[in-house]
Amino acid sequence: MALIEADDLFKFYHPGHAEVRALRGVSLTVEPGEVVALIGPSGSGKSTLLACLAGLDEPDGGIVTIDGCRMTRRPEAERAALRASSIGFLAQSGNLFDHLSVAENIKLQMNLSGKFDSCRVIELLSLLGLADRGHAMPATLSGGELARAGLAVALASDPPLLLADEPTAEVDAETESRILELLEARRAKGGAALIATHSSALGLKASRVLEITDGRIAEVRERRPPALAVRHLERPWSPIVASRKKSASETPLIELRKASMVFSSGHQTIGAVKKAFCRIFPSDRIAIMGPSGSGKSTLLSLLAGLEQPSAGTVSWPGLRQGEALRPRQIGFVFQAPSLLPELTVIENVRLPIQIAAIDPAEAMNPADALERLSLGELAEKLPDQLSGGQMQRVALARALVMRPAVILADEPTGQLDGKTGQELIDALLAALDGTTTALVVATHDPSVAERLKRRWTMNAGRLMIYASEEAA
Repeated sequence: MALIEADDLFKFYHPGHAEVRALRGVSLTVEPGEVVALIGPSGSGKSTLLACLAGLDEPDGGIVTIDGCRMTRRPEAERAALRASSIGFLAQSGNLFDHLSVAENIKLQMNLSGKFDSCRVIELLSLLGLADRGHAMPATLSGGELARAGLAVALASDPPLLLADEPTAEVDAETESRILELLEARRAKGGAALIATHSSALGLKASRVLEITDGRIAEVRERRPPALAVRHLERPWSPIVASRKKSASETPLIELRKASMVFSSGHQTIGAVKKAFCRIFPSDRIAIMGPSGSGKSTLLSLLAGLEQPSAGTVSWPGLRQGEALRPRQIGFVFQAPSLLPELTVIENVRLPIQIAAIDPAEAMNPADALERLSLGELAEKLPDQLSGGQMQRVALARALVMRPAVILADEPTGQLDGKTGQELIDALLAALDGTTTALVVATHDPSVAERLKRRWTMNAGRLMIYASEEAA
């Protein structure tokens, strides 16, 4: 018997007078011992499908059956009980309770399912590379650590079926490999998984690949073509002692000198950034790479003035003194899109102009910013009507609209498929072409890093400056 079966699912949304057909007759099954990859471009219906399968959203048509029990059109209490007994669910975000530590979140899920096992808590933390983060609060975790902690919660009760939405989107290749090994171990024991993903590595490991386009299953493949490979660097990078040479008279936009950032988590002290020295100059194009939890996001926060260093200094000598850094001079794109849910897409993009109280003529037209990122038709939608990838593009448009001196972007392509990610980078670089705006991107994707002219690497809080060939 199939662990999960969906028959002819339809799902419609009605923003204003429009109709969005998120699912249009989707049917699928997942058998015990299968790892099925669900692929498709951003906005194709992957997240909506997973929500309907898990009973978190009710389809407008069709039936979902979990291990022989109907999920659809039942009271929420009954759906919740079925989820607790049969499904581990990982959303793109919001998987942890903020007031509980990582270990406490895992224990809570075990208690809810009636399967508490203190040894399994330790095992899951170790398997997912979080052995030293069990007492950490969610607010102190990196994006990749949050994804792994959410996966640990989803697997806490060892459910027969895992439904996961982009579990490897914000993790480095080594961490992704660790997650794939965990999924393979579950598969060998009869566990099943349906995973929405843009990862070619996961596609190669999957038993089957389902491709969804415009709310329909467009293609079914037993395995991904062998030409698709695990993430890799196509060109080597050479370390140098100092950052790129500049004229002695040129003033950096931002400068860090021996900047450190220390967080306390319970009885543990974490050195997120350790004595970092760097400068950002006009027209820079910089990629920051490094494993999940290495300090990339914290470094960006220091550069933007969102955090004050525990030691050392951060300064903005090349920016206008006496004027607010954000949003006028620094555009920031967080790992989570951070859109205001009550505002439409275009209102979110227009918001920095209103906050800065400047003449709109000094900024980019919000509609033009959306068009540059292929978002024009979404202008009047609300954020909860968008896919994760679409929300991230809106956040990037919001950073562009002020024509800032610096844009700092944290994993802007993390939730996007490869093609859409490259299109976003194309649009971003085209928007900045001919300007002196500096761009700094934290990314796990080597194909994104190769589009930028300089490379920095973070490892265990330590920043190394690298040189590369000029981007093609």
